[in-house]
Amino acid sequence: MLGGFSGLIRRYTAPFGYLAGLVVVSTIYAYALSPGRQRSFVAWASTNLDRLPVNPVGTLVVSAFVSEDSVIAWLIVGSLALFPLARRFGNLRAVLLAGGAHVLGTLLSQGLTAWRVSIGAVPDSVRGDADVGPSYVVAAALIAVILYGADRRSRLLALAGWIALAPTLFEGLPALEVSGVGHFVSMVSGAMIGGAFVAREASRRRRPARPGAETRPAPAPAPAPAPEETPAPVPG
Repeated sequence: MLGGFSGLIRRYTAPFGYLAGLVVVSTIYAYALSPGRQRSFVAWASTNLDRLPVNPVGTLVVSAFVSEDSVIAWLIVGSLALFPLARRFGNLRAVLLAGGAHVLGTLLSQGLTAWRVSIGAVPDSVRGDADVGPSYVVAAALIAVILYGADRRSRLLALAGWIALAPTLFEGLPALEVSGVGHFVSMVSGAMIGGAFVAREASRRRRPARPGAETRPAPAPAPAPAPEETPAPVPG
């Protein structure tokens, strides 16, 4: 039983690791910090225009593990997205897809906001707005599983999770708010990165064998030596 459990952990290292980190960080945030320290922590971890230039790597990593909402809901929806994603593409590519979509969603949404601040379309105060949560990661993974999941059941469950989140994912998009734009970009990124993985898999399957790489038949084994005949005894 222990061997089977360890094998399961190895197969789904990325989903288990991310969801465990989300639980730990969000639990500390919710139960170990005072309201004042919660605000300070969110301000430190936010991927907004004030923090990104100062600590880009730290904010991009930590912000994905901070849930100001119910972490239980994110665990459920995240499981519908991340475990099938790792099953379909493996741990490394699952991290590249979800992490890459999170980064792209953050940078493009904040870049758009920076431009809107520069032209006076939004006030300068939006530079410090809170921007944390696992939604970019989960939204990208859900879309990738819906499009490229290994089986019909996982695709349908991911679709159900996406439908449950859809009102939140598209909230603020018509007004080009950070969250709406970030969710849209992360979902498009998940679809495109997943499509690139699928195309690469198809290309590998179609790739012809290299010249001279044909397998040669193994040489026939040498015949075993015949046993020596023992001369019959001469009757005395």
